[in-house]
Amino acid sequence: MSETATAGETGPLLIVADSYRSAEQYHLTRFLAPDAFITLQQGDDLVILASSLEYGRASKESRATSVRNLDEFGFRELSAAGVKGDELSASIIDRFLSDRGVRVVDVPRAFPLGLADALRAKGIALAVRAGLEERRRTKRPDELAAIEATQRATKEAWALGVEALRRATVGADRVLQLDGAVFTAERLRAIVEGALLERGCGSPEGTICAPGAQAADPHQNGTGPLRANEAIVMDIYPQNNATRYYADMTRTVSKGEPPAEIVRMYDLVRRAQDAGIAALRPGVSGREVHELVEDLIFAAGYDTLRPGQQHRTGQDRPGQQHRPGEGTPRGFIHGLGHGVGLQIHEAPSLGRAGTTPLAEGDVVTVEPGVYDPAVGGVRLEDMLVITAEGARNLTRAPRQLVI
Repeated sequence: MSETATAGETGPLLIVADSYRSAEQYHLTRFLAPDAFITLQQGDDLVILASSLEYGRASKESRATSVRNLDEFGFRELSAAGVKGDELSASIIDRFLSDRGVRVVDVPRAFPLGLADALRAKGIALAVRAGLEERRRTKRPDELAAIEATQRATKEAWALGVEALRRATVGADRVLQLDGAVFTAERLRAIVEGALLERGCGSPEGTICAPGAQAADPHQNGTGPLRANEAIVMDIYPQNNATRYYADMTRTVSKGEPPAEIVRMYDLVRRAQDAGIAALRPGVSGREVHELVEDLIFAAGYDTLRPGQQHRTGQDRPGQQHRPGEGTPRGFIHGLGHGVGLQIHEAPSLGRAGTTPLAEGDVVTVEPGVYDPAVGGVRLEDMLVITAEGARNLTRAPRQLVI
């Protein structure tokens, strides 16, 4: 875009996107449509331009102050003349904005570049609205209720996966068997995701069920046979199909006692999570909470990514030292958490970039982890809402390593 708008600017805001993939579009209009539609927020007016296909539904379901039909601005005539794509959309938007006396608009960062070029060619000035995602941070009561409903489905789906692990039998080479077949990470994921579907939730970003050494890579989905006495990181982050709100939860479990190093890592991660949760309150920055947890993990003998927090001699934790270029980092190697809402990762950050103070109504995760390619990884994740007094935990699943 040609420039960046300053924070707090209140000029007209133009969004052209579908509301399944654009959190900004859905949060603004509360109208779900699979195809891109045009929205203009100008002062107290919120106007949707919809096709004839969606006009009736947008009129009934959206929170727009008015809904206009694309045909009012020549959609059929332009289409019949062979105008299409960005040029068609730009022509309609140009006529619509001219009708309102608007020639300068703010747009989201993800506004289509081709459409922006076509609009500029028609004399419309565009500026990226800075900090637009901040409008979604403070969750209304209905949003909190939607997030909690998704979290309940997450807990129930996780519990069904754990129940399957409990009833699995142990075969040769400690490989788990379920109902006469090898129990794999793929099958465990199918149990969890099937339960989520039954509860009206999807898994657009997938589900992590990573056993053993695979869990040393925090976003490894997990493949192959599951084994007894081996930690499995189960990170479940579904989206409710109706409300579009996400939840996020991680538990690390093992059928039977895992190696002593995993037990040590688990105890540390649990203490680190408790410390991070206890530090949550309005006014504290996400970076402060993240660094508090980093300090705790480093003091226990594990590396973090903060400069100076690497045990290079290996004297405190043999095998834990890491230097750039050595492969998979060891220790605590990611941010402590993130905001959750209409996107699985949204503001505010609980990490190095989390310089904005937490505020009442933020929904955040606290998910410390410790990883070692030699044995795997451990991660625990709860989701909380910031309150005036501190934080309220939205996660009800127990933390229990051995099942």
